[in-house]
Amino acid sequence: MIEAQDFLGELARRRMTFVAGTPCSFLKPFINRVIDDPDLAYYDAANEGDAVAMVAGAAVGGRPGLAIFQNAGLGNAVNALTSLCFPFRIPMLLVVTHRGQPGGPADEPQHELMGQITTALLEVMRIPWEPFPREAGEVAAVLDRAQAFMSGNRLPFALIMSKDSVAAYDLQKNSRPNLPAWDFRHCAETGRPAAELPLRHEVLSCYLKRQRPEDVVVCTTGYTGRELYTLKDAANHLYLVGSMGSAASFSLGLALTQPRRRLVVFDGDGAVLMRLGNLALVGAHRPANYVHIVLDNAAYESTGEQSTLSPSVCLTGIARSCGYASTFLVESLADFDRVVSEAKAGPTLIHVRIRTGSLPNLGRPKIKPYEVKERLMTLLGVA
Repeated sequence: MIEAQDFLGELARRRMTFVAGTPCSFLKPFINRVIDDPDLAYYDAANEGDAVAMVAGAAVGGRPGLAIFQNAGLGNAVNALTSLCFPFRIPMLLVVTHRGQPGGPADEPQHELMGQITTALLEVMRIPWEPFPREAGEVAAVLDRAQAFMSGNRLPFALIMSKDSVAAYDLQKNSRPNLPAWDFRHCAETGRPAAELPLRHEVLSCYLKRQRPEDVVVCTTGYTGRELYTLKDAANHLYLVGSMGSAASFSLGLALTQPRRRLVVFDGDGAVLMRLGNLALVGAHRPANYVHIVLDNAAYESTGEQSTLSPSVCLTGIARSCGYASTFLVESLADFDRVVSEAKAGPTLIHVRIRTGSLPNLGRPKIKPYEVKERLMTLLGVA
């Protein structure tokens, strides 16, 4: 058994200071010590996939770190690990607890199967792993090996934590975020018929005319990124592939590590609904440089225009209740142009109702995802 600081102190010396995750009883002393450590920052995620996406965004922003969670939630992280970290070649350290460990202490029945397959699941995802160190003298060597792999392969590395690996530690300070009062504003909802709503590429073109020099743009997977790429490809644009629903949490990690740049996130209604907890995550951490634009056509357009649930959901109301500084509902290019140009300290959510339809002969980015990531990191000066 080690003291949490034995491990965390070594992390801080290696400048791996960004930590995101979800709780587990095995992790209690570890998380508590992270929260109390002035050299580290802990961000409680809505789920394990969002924790991975946040750490990925922070890594692209120049601040490497680790995602920590219970193995029961490893399934929630599979998408972000396989369709975000792998194609973009984003390394990070994972600390995954081993509930239901074969041959270990008795545990609850829901942990039995995942306990049996945890290491195999990591291996299937091509994520090497080692046991979490249980002796203080082992920590440096374990992290040396992890960093050597991550540096050479630009992919995640996992440490599997058994029960009682870390000595008890009681939290010393309040970890609840102190949220200021809401400032709720939106344009009047007109209920325009779908035929009068703007198209996605029209909204993107309108934004490009207002784009600030310091803006970093992250686009959700599907037509949104492809249309932006077609309209204008630039080093400050990042087009997510796969990892549906992770654009918001990825951008949050990036915004927190690049506070002098405005993060503009183009999301989709289906993607937002897939990981609605991201609104709470962004609202809790309140990055002032965060503009969240949800392009809502009430359809999964790229897969055949199947309907989403967005017509029955008030996204501005949810964002407001989650702590966004301001929220807007717009249904015209004129309103969108005004809101984007006047946007003040965020986080800001702009819910844009659009109609289905895309650019003709829409192509795909000709540059690989990891090349997009690397040119952005070069632009940010953190490559």
